Amino acid sequence: QKPRGPSSWTYNLVMFSSGALKASGVVLLLAQASAFAALSPSAPQLLNSPYCQSNCLGGRVPLGLSQHGSAARMLGLRDAANRKASFPTLRMSGGEGSATAVFVYVSCKSGTEDAFKAASLDNAKNSVQEEGIARFDCVQQQDDPTKFVLVEVYKNGDAPAAHKETAHYKTWRETVADMMAVDRKAVKYTNCFPASFEEWDVPAALAGGAAESGKDDLLAVHVFVTCKEGTADSFKAASLENAKNSVKEPGIARFDVVQNTEDKNKFCLIEVYRNGDAPAAHKETAHYKTWRETVEDMMAEPRSALKYSNCFPATDANWKMP
Repeated sequence: QKPRGPSSWTYNLVMFSSGALKASGVVLLLAQASAFAALSPSAPQLLNSPYCQSNCLGGRVPLGLSQHGSAARMLGLRDAANRKASFPTLRMSGGEGSATAVFVYVSCKSGTEDAFKAASLDNAKNSVQEEGIARFDCVQQQDDPTKFVLVEVYKNGDAPAAHKETAHYKTWRETVADMMAVDRKAVKYTNCFPASFEEWDVPAALAGGAAESGKDDLLAVHVFVTCKEGTADSFKAASLENAKNSVKEPGIARFDVVQNTEDKNKFCLIEVYRNGDAPAAHKETAHYKTWRETVEDMMAEPRSALKYSNCFPATDANWKMP
């Protein structure tokens, strides 16, 4: 059955390619169309459809394509699409998706900070290589070095559980168990800005396991906001406009906006500055002043902020938005 909506182009492409292939025997055209189909959210539906089953994956492979291995390629594409069906698929335009950002708050015993940091950096470097993880930041509180926050950004609901089954997580958990001054605390947020997974993802090289070269000293400021009841949508709209302009400032590497999953009136702004002068420069911009005036009457309580130093990623290049 022909799919509807934005994915219909995939159906038309594959159907056209199949017709052309029947007429000319061009194997490559169908292979290319099938590759596009594998990138589409409708790929599992399309490649499991009766048409593809009978004409491409079944006994009626036109023009003896089984001799060229094309049927096997199609079977492989179908199986790959089925395996990925449980994961959100990025649209080719870098479409929007709902990510879960988990803030894990850690208080170490005094004297264990360096050991905790070393274990956490090794865990983070491996964690960003997981398919379901976009970011795995580690920051250390500036006014209390025994306190850390792990900002774990997951692309789907299954990713947190999958992460806890990995060897690197289990090694980290065992290594840091005796370093904890108090039990770890986790707070879950949903992404507001950026909206696309591509803008949350660490660069491909870091996700591929490449080692970082050098260290940039960045300032990560977490600004906590509680809005008055009924103002959350207005606050979000004003904050998204501010964030979109803030990431254009030369002194800002990232400017994320996330919303508490349990209390929609609570937000966190993750502002990552390249130097100590950047926060003051940010507060002099027109977009910040507009935001401050717009949200002033929406505050249920005064905003609070905590300042952190970056541990992972180590470099500016691996923090900045693409």
